[in-house]
Amino acid sequence: MGRPCENPVWPCAMVGAASALAAVDGVGVVIHGSSACYFYADAVIPDPLNCTYLLEHEVVFGTEDRLREVVEGVSPLCEQVAVVNSCVPSTIGEDIRQFLDDHQAVVVDAPGYAGDLGEGFRRGVAALSPVVDPSRPGVNLDGCISTDLFSTGNRREAERLCAMAGIPVAACYCSDTLASVRHPAPVTISLVPDMATGIGKNAGALLGLSDVRDAFVRLSSLCPDADITPVMDEAEAAEERIIIACDRYLRVHDPPLVGVVAMAGYAGMIADLCTTYLDADIAFMASRTVPPENRRDIVYAPDIGSVRACLEGTTPDIIFGSAYEGALAPAAVQVQVTLPMKKSLMLVNRPLAGIEGALWVIERVLAAGLSSS
Repeated sequence: MGRPCENPVWPCAMVGAASALAAVDGVGVVIHGSSACYFYADAVIPDPLNCTYLLEHEVVFGTEDRLREVVEGVSPLCEQVAVVNSCVPSTIGEDIRQFLDDHQAVVVDAPGYAGDLGEGFRRGVAALSPVVDPSRPGVNLDGCISTDLFSTGNRREAERLCAMAGIPVAACYCSDTLASVRHPAPVTISLVPDMATGIGKNAGALLGLSDVRDAFVRLSSLCPDADITPVMDEAEAAEERIIIACDRYLRVHDPPLVGVVAMAGYAGMIADLCTTYLDADIAFMASRTVPPENRRDIVYAPDIGSVRACLEGTTPDIIFGSAYEGALAPAAVQVQVTLPMKKSLMLVNRPLAGIEGALWVIERVLAAGLSSS
């Protein structure tokens, strides 16, 4: 039996589905639910959304008329309408697909109780019915979710590394056209494994220098025309820069005490980089998403109670986390890497994935130590 969740701090399946679909060029998303559902999703999704704004009498007497009205307004503006079902209409149990036969709309049942952000993201992608095209060259990018402020930077870093190796990028889940996401290539690399859709043959992830090397070695065997030498050379040069910078830091500073709260992929990468190159002590390593089986050292922390428990009895020098961790541990240097990111302006498309992402993580830790000295 699962434990109760105290004040959840991670978006639900509805937000994940809406974010996946809204990021696809040609798809018009309608959130079928209340204004509260819409405004929460709109606060964390940068792409346009629509909503049925259900009221009490529609919940009692049926939502068909209101849903038809909104879909008819959205249909002329897009190639494909996608309706994301939220908690209330899903609980009512109406068969909304039959209401929309005339519009051939995609319907995604993604109420909050169906799961978290990642579950909704996968349901949204699956609703577009992607079918692998064996003849399509290149590699798909997976786990590019728009609620992650690092997603654009991650995608661009992956595109840059693939271009260096002469590997074209095929479909991107999700920041692409409708035609592209419906016909992915056979091979996929992941930007954030927590949001992996399972499409194509997985060639690995791009979180941390070792993962970058491993992924491109696999790609070299799966993409015969690829030349991964430039990527491997850049990864080696980046590691040399990190080692030199960290050695200089450790000559005058003690290893830092670091706390990490993020998606499991990010959390593991950040902690591994800090321990490998800075001999850092990890005060806690927690994840908003369910950690994979091979990372039992990562604590599942989807709510305020879990986060507060992580912070008990420890005072990290630096915390990679969110505004919540910042409020609970104001004395630590804060680096916001997960929702909600408040009072933290990020206009640059900064990656956490790839070679540049690894460099940025180490830079932030070194900068935190230098600023406190």
